[in-house]
Amino acid sequence: MAGRADELVVAGMKPSSVTNSSNAFLRLHRGITFILLVDSFIVLLIISEVSSQLFSTTLQNTIFSVSAVILLINFLAYRNRNPMVYWVGGVIIGLAGAVFAILALAYLLNGGFLFGFLLIWAMFGSGRRALSHFHPGYKNAYMGKDDSIPALELEPGEMLAACPHCMAVLAIRPDLLNPKDNCPYCKLPLVSKELASRFEEE
Repeated sequence: MAGRADELVVAGMKPSSVTNSSNAFLRLHRGITFILLVDSFIVLLIISEVSSQLFSTTLQNTIFSVSAVILLINFLAYRNRNPMVYWVGGVIIGLAGAVFAILALAYLLNGGFLFGFLLIWAMFGSGRRALSHFHPGYKNAYMGKDDSIPALELEPGEMLAACPHCMAVLAIRPDLLNPKDNCPYCKLPLVSKELASRFEEE
């Protein structure tokens, strides 16, 4: 894997998508745009709930309407890859992920395991899209600096594998992998010490 640490595919992409000759950025952008739409509704519901506790009905409706218009404009601008809303889109996705985490914890503490696990799944979904959103390759393509995310060419003995922490897809040599190897993106170990010791015993 020497010299290959920078060969990183945007987090959350399926290995089959990496080798596809079509534009990987456009597929990823569509996925993140859809998540942004869903998360914008979540943020709008939060704004509505908070404003209903603090303001009168008239002011509450005004805040809700203005927020809805702003979020809609932000979504449309993000879909059209407007550089001005790049960071706003990322913040909304991250905020929704944090809300999912808080609600999941609340449900689990109150015995609502089904909704708790569903919210955990939603939290990880938003988290993975946030990682993809802030990846330098995606950012460059979004800003128009690079119109595509290039396919990853494998060398003999290499295979594609996802980082167990951030789900970035990497080119690895399984026979050379050890607990000291870290993901070049999230900097966390690619192999746990327990797994490595288990194979050493065998």
